[in-house]
Amino acid sequence: MDRLNARHWGLVAILASGPFVLAFVLGATAPELLQPVLGTPLGGLSWGLATLLGIIGGALFARILAALQRPRIQASPPLRFLGTVGGASAVVALCIVPAVALLLVGPGWVLQQHLESLPVAPTVSSLKTSAEDLLGQARRAYPHRLPLSLLLPGPH
Repeated sequence: MDRLNARHWGLVAILASGPFVLAFVLGATAPELLQPVLGTPLGGLSWGLATLLGIIGGALFARILAALQRPRIQASPPLRFLGTVGGASAVVALCIVPAVALLLVGPGWVLQQHLESLPVAPTVSSLKTSAEDLLGQARRAYPHRLPLSLLLPGPH
């Protein structure tokens, strides 16, 4: 690992910080999901495991980049390119994708638990009944704009 230069460590940092960045972006775009997720053991555990997977992915990628610094591999640009892309793809598939899935499983689980606790909405009998009900509510709310004598056309 002592053969890695600043460019390599930058790539490692980008790859390892992917789950951190996604967690902050998710928290910034949906803060209402952040508190319940981190407030539950499973939600907090999923985000902790995602962070750990990101760090492990970064360490694995640093190891792969160090292995690619051999003189034989450095002499061949196509081999160096394929090694870098293959190593990054393996790390993304083994560590980063599961970390992102864990980041999304926590909010999904909390949201599912929240939706299951909500009461079931009553079923609507027909579109006409719903329209009449809404029109009645609108007439009561705005009697000066919608006269009470105005009824829907059709049989009563």
